[in-house]
Amino acid sequence: MQRLLLLVLIMAVSGCASFGRGVAEAIINDKKEDTRQCEIQGNPLPGIDDLFADKRVVKVMMVHGVGTHRPGYATRIRENLALKLGLDVFSRRDKNITLVDPEDKKTVIGNLRVTRMQNDDASKDMVFYELTWSKNTSAQKRILDYDTSGLYEHKRTPFNHTMKKFLDDVIPDPEIYLTDKRGYILNATKQATCWMLSRSWDQLQLEQKQVCEVSSYSQIKNLSRDNIIFITHSLGSKILMDSLTDIVNTVASAEVRQDVAQHRDARLIIDDLKNKEMTVFMLANQLPLLQIAGGKPQVTGQIPAYCHTKGKHYNDRVFKRVNVVAFSDPNDLLSYGITQDFVDNYLDSRMCPAVTNVNINIAEEISVFGAGVVNPVTAHTEYDNDTRVIEMIAKGTENIKNNEILSRRCRFTRLK
Repeated sequence: MQRLLLLVLIMAVSGCASFGRGVAEAIINDKKEDTRQCEIQGNPLPGIDDLFADKRVVKVMMVHGVGTHRPGYATRIRENLALKLGLDVFSRRDKNITLVDPEDKKTVIGNLRVTRMQNDDASKDMVFYELTWSKNTSAQKRILDYDTSGLYEHKRTPFNHTMKKFLDDVIPDPEIYLTDKRGYILNATKQATCWMLSRSWDQLQLEQKQVCEVSSYSQIKNLSRDNIIFITHSLGSKILMDSLTDIVNTVASAEVRQDVAQHRDARLIIDDLKNKEMTVFMLANQLPLLQIAGGKPQVTGQIPAYCHTKGKHYNDRVFKRVNVVAFSDPNDLLSYGITQDFVDNYLDSRMCPAVTNVNINIAEEISVFGAGVVNPVTAHTEYDNDTRVIEMIAKGTENIKNNEILSRRCRFTRLK
C-alpha cells in the first residue's frame, strides 16, 4: 500500500508539472501580437548614437520626477541605453557628488551620480549623470505617513492601499516644487548642470561635497561645445525646462555678455551656442499640468522672429533649436501631450523650441470581466523599460524608415 501511494504521488506530481508546463506553453504560444499604439508627430530627431560621430564624449543627464527616489534609480534606463548603444565597458566605480545649495553653501540639496560607459575600442564614450533631488521633499511628505500606516492599512483593500501609498508619495511633489521659495530643487538641477559642464570625467573625484562655482564664460563655452542629451520623467520635465529657461536668461543678460566679451574667442563661443541644437526626452511629460500654477518666460510668442533666418531677432536667439520630445501614454493619468499653442505661449522663444509628441501605450491592456483595463501606475512608471522608447532615445528618428523596431511598431508624421 505504501509503494502504491508513493507511485500515485509521483505520477500526480509529474502530471501536475506536465500540466503546468502545458498551460504555460499554451499561454505563451497564444500571446497576441503587440497592438499598443505608437504615434510620433514632429521633427526627425538625432539620438545618442548620432552624437558619437564626431568622436567627442556624449553627456546624458537624467532628472527624475514625482515620488521618492534614491541614488541608483536610473540604473535600468542607463543599462537599457548602454545595451542598445553597444556600450559594455563601465567605470568600476560611480562618482558621487553631494550637491550643496550655492546660496548658503551648507544645505545639502541633492546627489549627482556619474557613470562612464564605452565600447571596447572607446570609439563611443558616454558619461551618464543621474540627478536625485528627492531629499528636498521627503521631510514635508512625512505629514502623510500616518495615512499608509497600520492605522488605516487594514481598512483598505490591498489594491486600494497600494494606490493610496503611490498617490501620497507623488501628489505632494509638484505642490512643493511650485511653492519652493528657497528654490532647492531648481538649484539642485542648476548645480548638476554646472558640474556636468565644468568638469570632465577625469577631473571628478570619487566622492565630493561642495558648491560648483565657475564663471559664466566657462559655462557658456562648455555648453556650446559639449554633446548633451537630457532625459526627464514627469515633474522632471518642468524642473529641467525652468533650468533651461534660466540659462537662456543668463546668456541673454547684459552682465554675462560683458563677462564673455572680455575673452578673445567670445564671438566664436556665442556663435557656437546660437548654432547649437539640443534634445530633451521627456518621459511622462507634465509641462502643461505644471504650467497652470507657473509664470510665463520673459519672451514668448515670437518663435518666427527669433528662429527663422529672416526673423527680426534672429541674431538674438540663444540656441539654434531645443528639441522637446514629449512622451505620453493616454492611460497614464499623470502625463500630457504638448500643443503648438502651448509652445508659443509658455516656452521661451529665444531657445527656439520645437516639440515632437510621442503618443505611446506603455502598459498593456488586459481584460477583466469583459472590460479593458490598464494599470495607470505601470503606464506612468515603465517608460524607461519600453523597447520603443529606448530605441528613440538611443537611435533617434532621422533614419526611421531603416529602423526595424520603430518602422514596424510606430507611425511617424513629420510636421513642418
